[in-house]
Amino acid sequence: MQTFGKALRNSVPALGLGLVSAFAMASVTAVTAPAAIAQTTAKKEFVENFNAANAALAAKRYAEAVQKADAASPHAVGTQQKSAIEQIKVGATCAQTKHQDCITAIEKARSVGGLPAAVTQNYDKMLAGKYEALGQSAKALTQTKSNIDKYGGSAAELQYIARKELDAKNFVEAAKWAQKSIDAKGGATAYNILLNALSAQNKMDEYFKVVEKVAPVLKQETYWHMLIDRTKKEPKYKSNDAQLDVYRALVAAGVKLTVDEQKEMADLALNRGNAIEAEKIWAPLFKAGTLGGASDKDADRNKRLYARAQADAKADVATDLAKTEAEAATKATGDQYSNAAESHLGAGNFAKAIELYEKALAKGNMDPGATDLVKIRLGIAQFKGGKKPDATKTWQSVKADNGAAWLAKSWLAIAKM
Repeated sequence: MQTFGKALRNSVPALGLGLVSAFAMASVTAVTAPAAIAQTTAKKEFVENFNAANAALAAKRYAEAVQKADAASPHAVGTQQKSAIEQIKVGATCAQTKHQDCITAIEKARSVGGLPAAVTQNYDKMLAGKYEALGQSAKALTQTKSNIDKYGGSAAELQYIARKELDAKNFVEAAKWAQKSIDAKGGATAYNILLNALSAQNKMDEYFKVVEKVAPVLKQETYWHMLIDRTKKEPKYKSNDAQLDVYRALVAAGVKLTVDEQKEMADLALNRGNAIEAEKIWAPLFKAGTLGGASDKDADRNKRLYARAQADAKADVATDLAKTEAEAATKATGDQYSNAAESHLGAGNFAKAIELYEKALAKGNMDPGATDLVKIRLGIAQFKGGKKPDATKTWQSVKADNGAAWLAKSWLAIAKM
């Protein structure tokens, strides 16, 4: 898990100035004129300067907006008019990068009073962002938690707290807040925080349950690699038996294999007698010149293997697969039926693969681990052959700890994409 843990940590972005825009829209829009302005009690000097300040704010002429608001201020009568002036000052100040001035303006507006509930909420959320922008993280965290208590938390606010708790190594709290952010429709960052928190506590069962859930939702290669490559950690996993199946699952999940991985996948297929599958994997690499070309230091070897795969694939299509199937009927175990089925699976002959895998299982007398790997491949043939309910039922029956059960989890997740 060290490799993926590092990848996850690197993928959790810092939360800094973005907090300002994520938590609240600064009050830079025109301020609604209080009712008293329309009455005869409003002084002419107040009305003229207030309107000019409001117009300047709407036009994003912030210095002028503050200047006109200051000119209107001595003529303001009553809380409503005074509050309207302070709101303009907040809007003009907070729209700029003067974070401390913004905080001061908000505090002044609060002291005057008369703020509508929506404006009060906006100011509370703006304060959290401004504290964070000034590096006053403790204040930002306290303000954000207070805002959540008062107004309910957005995914961004909940994620912010989760990240802060993660940075402080408060992993239980980080996991709790990350889950709250996820419940509020938080995205990949919230999931990454949760995974980091669970990994730090060595709660790997919970960790992989999250990966299993998130991989088909976010459809990112990182999560698919985490889930599917976990197969290789199973107690009785053997590369010769199940690594080809790992690659098949990765490809089905949309993971782009490296050239070395594609080469290994083709080698494994050929060694298992699946020449048709091996040829299909190698063909685009040779066509592009990636293998067999001037830059391929193993060109001669790779050309020989590809030629062998081409010849064997041709023979399989012509007669060999039919012979293998006929011979399988005379065998005491289902292994040979399984071998023929796997070749048809690699060739894309899913109906035939299903038929032969079912015969292999019916004949039986195979090692339990091998039997469950046969079920994995039967499920793949069913899934790709348009029989998803059958595939789901097949995979759900897999229990072996040689990688088969984990591959079943992976394919069940893939089927949810």
